[in-house]
Amino acid sequence: MIRNLTKMIFGLALTVLSVAAYAQTTVSGNIVDSEGEALIGVNVLVEGTVLGTISDIDGNFSLTVQSQPPFNLVISYVGYESQIIEVTSGTTQVDIQLEESTLLGQEVVVSASRVAESSLKSPVSIERMDILDIQNAPAPDFYTGIRNMNGVDFSTQSLTFKSVNARGFGANGNTRFVQLIDGIDNQAPGLNFPVGNVVGISELDLESVELIPGAASALYGPNAIQGILLMNSKSPFDYQGLDFYSKVGVTHMDERDHEASPYTDLGFRYAKAWNNKMAVKINASWLRAQDFIGVDQRDQSGATVEGNLAANRENNRVYDGINTYGDFLIDIGTIADITIAGDPVNGPSVAAIRSLLPNGTNGAFSPTGYQEADFVDNTTESLKLGGAFHYRINDKIEAIAQMNWGQGSSVYTANDRFILDGFSIWTGKLELRGDNFFVRAYTTQENSGDTYAANTIASLINQRRYLPTYFSTYAGAISTGAIAPNNYTALHAAARAAADAQQPQPGSETFEADFDEFRNLSIAEGGAKFLDNSALWHYEGSYNFKNEIDFADVVVGANFRTYALNSEGTLFTLDDAGDEVSFNEFGGYVQISKDIIDNVKLQGSVRYDKNENFAGQFSPRISGVWEFLADQNFRASFQRGFRIPTTQDQYIDLDVVTRRLIGRNDILTENYNINSNTVYTTESVMAAQASGNVDDLVVAADAYKDFTTEKVSTWEVGYKGLLLDGKLLIDAFYYNSTYQDFGAEIDVTQAVVTGDIQSVPGGYSVGSAGARHADAELQTFVDGGATGVSLQRYGYDTNIDQDIKTYGFGLGAEYSFLDGFNLGANASFNKLEDLDDLTARTYNVAFNTPEWRYNITFGNRKITDRIGFGLTYRWQDAFLWQSAIGSSVIADFATLDAQVTYQLPSVNGRIKIGGSNILNERYTTSHGNPSLGALYYVQLNLDNILSNF
Repeated sequence: MIRNLTKMIFGLALTVLSVAAYAQTTVSGNIVDSEGEALIGVNVLVEGTVLGTISDIDGNFSLTVQSQPPFNLVISYVGYESQIIEVTSGTTQVDIQLEESTLLGQEVVVSASRVAESSLKSPVSIERMDILDIQNAPAPDFYTGIRNMNGVDFSTQSLTFKSVNARGFGANGNTRFVQLIDGIDNQAPGLNFPVGNVVGISELDLESVELIPGAASALYGPNAIQGILLMNSKSPFDYQGLDFYSKVGVTHMDERDHEASPYTDLGFRYAKAWNNKMAVKINASWLRAQDFIGVDQRDQSGATVEGNLAANRENNRVYDGINTYGDFLIDIGTIADITIAGDPVNGPSVAAIRSLLPNGTNGAFSPTGYQEADFVDNTTESLKLGGAFHYRINDKIEAIAQMNWGQGSSVYTANDRFILDGFSIWTGKLELRGDNFFVRAYTTQENSGDTYAANTIASLINQRRYLPTYFSTYAGAISTGAIAPNNYTALHAAARAAADAQQPQPGSETFEADFDEFRNLSIAEGGAKFLDNSALWHYEGSYNFKNEIDFADVVVGANFRTYALNSEGTLFTLDDAGDEVSFNEFGGYVQISKDIIDNVKLQGSVRYDKNENFAGQFSPRISGVWEFLADQNFRASFQRGFRIPTTQDQYIDLDVVTRRLIGRNDILTENYNINSNTVYTTESVMAAQASGNVDDLVVAADAYKDFTTEKVSTWEVGYKGLLLDGKLLIDAFYYNSTYQDFGAEIDVTQAVVTGDIQSVPGGYSVGSAGARHADAELQTFVDGGATGVSLQRYGYDTNIDQDIKTYGFGLGAEYSFLDGFNLGANASFNKLEDLDDLTARTYNVAFNTPEWRYNITFGNRKITDRIGFGLTYRWQDAFLWQSAIGSSVIADFATLDAQVTYQLPSVNGRIKIGGSNILNERYTTSHGNPSLGALYYVQLNLDNILSNF
């Protein structure tokens, strides 16, 4: 029996091999341009398969296909018109001449519908960059160049950390915007947002970028509520050889806040394929520079900061500079209570004069703080390593194993200025794909390295070194009768003079010792070190029924994801077992597209997603595209999207000096007695302290509502078309969005036991959640505290109970003329309705978007055979920025970027000389972020180096 089975298997193997051998077809060819010059690296793909190859240095290619003719070859090359060549039974050699593309708008995009389609006929607004756009952009790197897309805003926290924002609700860490690299979610799992490109993709390995502004949840799931960015790397089959770049430059040329400093960026990529069957690639890049610095000294000691602000503390005892750290608000009475409760030596003497040591306004002050430039290391660094192994199982299926690792030092502005030192993320992916399906599994793993919080570390130093001197001088002046107890101004002046004289300065032995101690001590242990080793695991698949269903194009997909939080107690709360939580979510979608009549295509999709902590959500989308004239397309769409509250929204438990951030879950609600000890809006507490009237206190009713997912309904109309014989491309859109259960942070205040914020003072418990305290307890809020009772601020997330409405429009135009010159412009307008009303209700909606912005581009990548250039002028309007760290008006600004490129054809290279913000007009993109100046650079690229030898 075994012998017969062996014979059967052997016979079957021979049959398969013989059929395969019989079915093999080898096609060779040569590809040249219109001048007859060989084109290297042209993509040759067998239509309907994963099989393809590229032309060599002489323009030659050879391809073996495991099937019989007829079949089609798709010939494509960036900057040239694609061709489809039919291979018949008698075809073995094809000679192809490619013509340079003279028409605009010929790009093929995938992200808009998860299927390949012309960008002219995309059902939603979409922006794209290809290899030539990346190479010729007047920007120091491709990620910076994304800001030139229509309707895109940037929040720049560092040279290496930029956050992409679209259509409102911008943020330094945008949890409403999704970023994918080869289908892998690039977010930091513990933060729920991508950290720019500091640990992202190397520019040498990047093939294309596609960006959809606006809701994309119907296809891409939760949190793609404001848009999605997809970055696709180069296949080692299609892009082979050794590539290298070196970029050197200089920052801080004006030496305004730092001496002129070098900028260095190096990278390489190597890819090799064998027999169109197996291929590998490796790539690496390294960047190092001296970053720009936060220098905003405006006072933000009020609840909100708008307009012109005091820039010093001479006229404000509670001064809190935006980029001054350690100047937290405290009062003499609170320090007295802490001393009485915890210092058996000095406590009795303080208790004797406690009635003379004021809480509230009379006792309030802030320590003299430290400037960011004085103690924060502004060295930014980024190291990225990547590799992939590709194997073509047959002509229809390709297997991929891919891994990327990145580590960097940068700065992240949130509720503090977090110094990301040695921060890293690595991703690993396994994938099977064909031309009509994919199945993938990947993990994203985060490690915060030696990250620390700048304001926290400065505050801890001041608590140790500044407050004791300040308090002892104040109390001593009263005890000795040197200053009258009600002469608050003189008492604080004397205390500050003494504390300033004793305050250790950056660079001193005392300061550096304290700095090192707190930097290496976790926040959970009373230090400033931020720990996060959170992870996610993701499983996903999609199938296109194009080979099974003829009446329509049908695509289905599903995914499952697990989050595992791990901050060692520094960021997230612990459950009853003392562990940080893990939770799951899953989803699935179906999309149907059909041409109903000539030149009219309708598309409908629906997606369902479920997170174990929240009710399931449906996200439908319906869209239509009408080509009413040749290359003239009108589009319309309606879709719903939603956002699951982030891991921080749900589980954060973090002291950020000025207040404590707590998530919305039962554990934290119980730990901090939210239901049994009513909280009041911080704005009303400040108003009551100013008026002396308890009636001004307002219960924070929003803290007692159910917490749910945020939803948006968006409809959009647009036009995209070619005019003037394809020389002029016009893209216009209008959108209108309505948000329900919008997620926003509120600032609330609670009376707590001094030194123990998880305890309720005697007599302060209420009978029901949200019940108002009696006037006697309310007077504590007016007075700023009482003996043994302090006021504690919290940042707390909630859902706004009214609809949030936004709308906007954009217009883009690109004109090609005079043999290669391109003139482009785009402008966008975004508006949040009823902002004043929302602000009056103390909602921090954080629209954070200028109403008007525009870009103007001009260039020619081939003025001559060797020289090209590009210019970009950008301007944006002033706007209000609201965030956890503070709020202020961001001034309008304009910048000019430029580059000149010189080709080196003898070595397949080019030199690029350019600059970002070449006029060096300093600007800031958001509250608390650095003052950005010019970056000038020279870049050398060498492509396919080994072919030169």
